[in-house]
Amino acid sequence: MPDRVYAKAELLTYLEHGREKCRTLLAALDEETAHAERRFGSLRGTLVESLLYNLRHVQHHAAQLNLLLRQHVDDAPGWVSATKIPLGDDRPVAPATDR
Repeated sequence: MPDRVYAKAELLTYLEHGREKCRTLLAALDEETAHAERRFGSLRGTLVESLLYNLRHVQHHAAQLNLLLRQHVDDAPGWVSATKIPLGDDRPVAPATDR
């Protein structure tokens, strides 16, 4: 459990930080960096393999959260989100909105 309850504004700021970090990484990705060997704990693989593993890991936790929401309040989000800003566009990423 977290040390404290985070304010909604803090979580949205952290989400935006993560989105910008991801956009920066993907924009700079080339053949050499994509296939660079990485190690994270006991996991070994290329950067692309690490990104795909992380994607699946996040999907797993999202599914767990949806399951808990369904079990406890019989409601879960039915949305899928996508950015409206193409990769490589230099405009700042729009802040996350209330969904």
